[in-house]
Parts: sequence; C-alpha cells; structure tokens
Amino acid sequence: MSTLRTDPLLGLAKALLTFTMVMLVIGMVGIGIGFAAIVAMHDLVVAKLVANGGAGSSYWLILVLLPLLAGLLMASYRFAEKLRAIVRTVEEGDPFTPVNAERLRAMAWLSVAIQIVSLPVGILGSMIEEATDKAANVNVEAGISTNGLLLALVLFILARVFRTGAQMREDLEGTV
Repeated sequence: MSTLRTDPLLGLAKALLTFTMVMLVIGMVGIGIGFAAIVAMHDLVVAKLVANGGAGSSYWLILVLLPLLAGLLMASYRFAEKLRAIVRTVEEGDPFTPVNAERLRAMAWLSVAIQIVSLPVGILGSMIEEATDKAANVNVEAGISTNGLLLALVLFILARVFRTGAQMREDLEGTV
C-alpha cells in the first residue's frame, strides 16, 4: 500500500485532475459573467453584432448557447471529480468497491450527456457562424464523437467489472 501512495502516476493524475477542475470552474464563472454582461448590455451587444456584419438574431442564439456550454463544463467537472475520487481509492489500495462502480456508471452517463448536449451546441454554433461576418474567422464543427461514445461504453463495462470485483471480494471476506 505504501508504494501506491508514492506512485508518481497517481500523483500526476490527481494534480492534473485538480488543475482541470479549477480550469472548468473558472470557465463556468467566466460564462456566467459573460452571460450577465451580455444581458445587461443588450443594445450595445446587438449593435456590435450588426456593425461587424452579423445579424441581430445572433444575440439570442448566443444567450441560448452560453448556458449549454456551462452545462457541458459542469458535466466535465463532475466527470473529473468522480475520476479523482477513484484515483484516491486506488492510492489507498482499495479500488474495487461498490461506490467506485457507481462512480464509473455515473461517469459513463456523463459521457453520454456530454455527447447529447454537444449536438445543440454544434447546431447553435453553426447558426451563429452563418449569422456572422465570414471575416470574423468563426469556424464551428459539430457532431457526435465516436471516441466519446466508446468512452461511455468502456465506462459502463468497467462499472460492471468493478461491481463484480467488489461482490467477489465481499464473498471472499465472508468465507474467511
């Protein structure tokens, strides 16, 4: 167990996950501030959009897009939070627990949710791209990620593996 506590890979994973979570919180706060500023300065924002060759309707598209982006960041934060909790249990030497199986299952559903929410985000981004001046260099690519769906599938399978491992361990401890 002491070798797990000094494992540099686990330390690096925890540090990267913590950094990622901080960046995601900063992103969510930034989106919240941006949303409030856009609402507060409605006339100025619409005037700037129109002056730069965009359509005034882009304003409403942006107002719908920002909460969806915040939702994606929140789902990503929850994913990283659950992964960091799993890393901690690995570090403690006890990863095959029912709670980790539930964490993996929740991470799989978060992956699916991220893929689903990415669709309207991509559609709105494309609509904003069409409504803006092409000189603004806005480029949006939309679609479902095959890798994201495969990640969800792997996580659902790993959740079952962990659940079975935890059950086998409980059965073994009950016989001793």
